[in-house]
Amino acid sequence: MIVWRDGDFVPAETAISAEDRAFLVGDSIFETILALDGVPAFLDQHLARLRRGAAVMNFEARIEPRALRSAIADLAARRGVEGRAACRLTLSRVGGARGLAPSAKARTQHLVSVTPVGAPPKSMTVMIAGTRRWASSPTNAFKCGGAYAPNLIARAEAAARGADEAIMLNEHGRVACASAGNIFVVTADRIQTPPAGEGAMPGVVRAVLLEEARAAGLRIDEAPVEPEMLRASTVLVTNSIVGVVNCAVDGATAEARQDAANRLIEAYGRRLDREFASGARTGR
Repeated sequence: MIVWRDGDFVPAETAISAEDRAFLVGDSIFETILALDGVPAFLDQHLARLRRGAAVMNFEARIEPRALRSAIADLAARRGVEGRAACRLTLSRVGGARGLAPSAKARTQHLVSVTPVGAPPKSMTVMIAGTRRWASSPTNAFKCGGAYAPNLIARAEAAARGADEAIMLNEHGRVACASAGNIFVVTADRIQTPPAGEGAMPGVVRAVLLEEARAAGLRIDEAPVEPEMLRASTVLVTNSIVGVVNCAVDGATAEARQDAANRLIEAYGRRLDREFASGARTGR
């Protein structure tokens, strides 16, 4: 396996230094992007969130979209990865003095990996984890390596109970998000998703679904979600790799009974198809 690091292709096993603060203290930000035949989906939206994280974490992010698209395509070709792939873009600080505060001598490293992934699941089983997500954390608005420990613990809880994914509540006991995605609740008359103020990650797929639902005339609200709503509604989990997946919560039957849920899933599929077609035409 090889990865792209600051413009060079290097073996994955030698890509990380013992001075890398992502490895030492979780000092990193990252994005996970779906690609098809080396073409990334929604790259501009992913980079916008990455830059927000870079501003909060005070990273020097030198990201040129055209160069990144080229790196992803070249890396996929060199690795022989065809079809669907997960592209991981990681920014970390390397070097400088030890300690929590980053040294002025530390430099920002840009790392890209491409890994093949299969087709998304038709449905998933999810459970409500005991691990909470702090609603006002400054790292909720982007993906920070060091802030992912609660998500890891929640996903381990789910695995121990035979579930595919974990739903995380905030400190107020309301739904925040999944361990690796956003939550949409579909009832008979509307679609609801927790707002960012509840601890929800501003997901790329989440934003696309909000746009598509409103364009289709569906009633969709960013509003607090109580855990009791999950068992009485159709629940969708979204992230960039699986897209939009219908879920069974704590053993309930996974069935997209609501027409609105099916329309939302289909609208995202069409939007993703257009995204890949546009990228292929422009050579992205």
